[in-house]
Amino acid sequence: MKTKPIYANNWLQIHPYTAIRPSDTYFIELANRLFAACTLHELPETFRKKLALYAAAYLEDQVSGLGLWQSFISEHQRLYGSSLPFYPTDSNYYPDEVNEADLCFLIWNAWQKSGLASHYLYPLTPRITEQASAFYTILDKAYENAPENEILTRYFEIFEDEEEANHKLTWLFGHTYLTEPSMYPYAARIAPSDRFIMPTGPLALFLHEWIDLLSDNADWKKIKGLYTEAPIPTPSIKETNQTIYRNFTEGTGGKNIVYLNGYETLKRFLTHILQWPDDESHTLPQMKAHRNFILATNPEKGILLAKDICEYIADKENPMYDRGKAQDNAFRLLTEEGLCPPDLLTHCIRNGLLPDAHIPATRDNTLVQENMDFIARHSLLYYYRGD
Repeated sequence: MKTKPIYANNWLQIHPYTAIRPSDTYFIELANRLFAACTLHELPETFRKKLALYAAAYLEDQVSGLGLWQSFISEHQRLYGSSLPFYPTDSNYYPDEVNEADLCFLIWNAWQKSGLASHYLYPLTPRITEQASAFYTILDKAYENAPENEILTRYFEIFEDEEEANHKLTWLFGHTYLTEPSMYPYAARIAPSDRFIMPTGPLALFLHEWIDLLSDNADWKKIKGLYTEAPIPTPSIKETNQTIYRNFTEGTGGKNIVYLNGYETLKRFLTHILQWPDDESHTLPQMKAHRNFILATNPEKGILLAKDICEYIADKENPMYDRGKAQDNAFRLLTEEGLCPPDLLTHCIRNGLLPDAHIPATRDNTLVQENMDFIARHSLLYYYRGD
């Protein structure tokens, strides 16, 4: 008799408790059936088990009223006007039931975040859509008789004390079927104190944003650190930032962003426009090795600097834009941590300045243009949503 590859301990790893619940036996058996239907044999067995567990937990969420999936698609709808990125949700899409498009996204999300793909994974690759179809056949039938996991029903609505609240937040941050994949690259580096400043999940939501979607309980606001406000700049920092903004915009005829070719041009801007002292503490000599620069200003934040990306940004004010280089590299701004400062990337996305960005292996420009902000959120997390 063949041994089943998925056991109770595998299932419990993506749950907030350590003792088997009455419904768990059903879902463990379901996960084993899903694993048997997984044809992605080019992927490691451990990862195929994860896909089966995530798909089973997705069904558990839908029938039990946990609210994770509903929170994700409702927030995606609010942000972007559709329930899902990449995958069409037509009249046959039912948000509170099992959908093939949902499974496409679950598979893509886990695979893309796993580090197993050698390049950015094309969401519409047949390997994903075919696997989702196989999973859907099983889950669509299971939806009719799958038991509720009562402990998960409105799980985030109540808590007895701060210890229980923090236990729930820890699980939500990086151990659910929907948030665990986003923490793959950071698992070894995340400290407990990082939970409240690191966004998580497919939409890079901070924990307080997840809680606002999952619960109406105002007592969550009493949990220390969860709703920590952004630090308020001191009066001297405010004054410095406003001086930078004033000098910048007055010296550029009202522009709040400039493209500078070479270090000497950067140095002249710093000393002549911003009126900084001509010494090594202010002229950034460490930037001499870089070929070009972008400076942008904001009255609240002062100034930001980006280097070596001018060729990729199709701004009419940017004389260094190079379409050929942009076709090869613009997508990197959406997916490579630290390459483009968050405020500048947001500006580029909102103003259509990355028309050449496409998934490199496919040259699919449309999919990227329609989902650009999502791709940046999903790929960069804190490097897009952090300040």
